[in-house]
Amino acid sequence: MWRYITACNEGLLKDRHAVTNHMGMAALGALGAIPIEARVVEDSPRFVSGGGVTSGLDVALYLVDRELGPQVANSVEKLFEYEKRGTVWKAEGIVPVDFNTNP
Repeated sequence: MWRYITACNEGLLKDRHAVTNHMGMAALGALGAIPIEARVVEDSPRFVSGGGVTSGLDVALYLVDRELGPQVANSVEKLFEYEKRGTVWKAEGIVPVDFNTNP
């Protein structure tokens, strides 16, 4: 988490979508980032973050898949004896409808 706080203090995360451990999400938002509740968040191809302890493995496997393809990523999963979890949140596409708000 300290890396995110340091990056926020330097302005590197200002107005960027990011995730960190659940205990640091409020601090992330207070320092200018846009906190997203997800295991892996890709704000841009050069900025990918993960929240929680094992989400670091999910970030690594996502990047291996993105850069080298699913066959290599699957081999790394088998080597690690770890299956990646969750959906990668990306800052693109259609924004979902929020059914909790009144039109």
